Amino acid sequence: MKLKLKSGLVKRIRTKRRYVPDLISDMAECDANYIRLLRLFPGMHEQDDLVFGVEGTMEDGAVVTIRISERCPYTTMLSVNVTGDDDNKPWIKWPRLEVRVYHDVNSAEVVSFERHRNFKYRYYTPNAQMFQPDEKSQINRFFGELLTFCINHGHVLEDISFSAD
Repeated sequence: MKLKLKSGLVKRIRTKRRYVPDLISDMAECDANYIRLLRLFPGMHEQDDLVFGVEGTMEDGAVVTIRISERCPYTTMLSVNVTGDDDNKPWIKWPRLEVRVYHDVNSAEVVSFERHRNFKYRYYTPNAQMFQPDEKSQINRFFGELLTFCINHGHVLEDISFSAD
């Protein structure tokens, strides 16, 4: 945008470009999350929940619970809860996620993050909730990173015993 001053000089004013969602990238992330979720929870169609532990980078760890809350022919609703050692680290609060899994299109999308639901693809800033312009994309990327971390560092909680027959 150009602004003409009284002296005849032209001053260029930068206009802030609004955020444009990258729908192809967002859908690819949701599709990759579906594949990661199936790697982590292959019995999703038969089992109601999955509980396992993850190792942290230090002496800490956490317990991850994936629980199916609703099953339909083409969709599944599930919640993902991560609980850590809250007594030793009260400043760390893991978010609670609710995920809708679309089996017909092989995609998994976060529909609730903590108490926030129905995310828009674009938020104007500033806004009352203090959301970033790409909040929905960031939440789905976070879910993908969490699933990848669980795949790489997850372990069973029960002791496994082998018997010699």
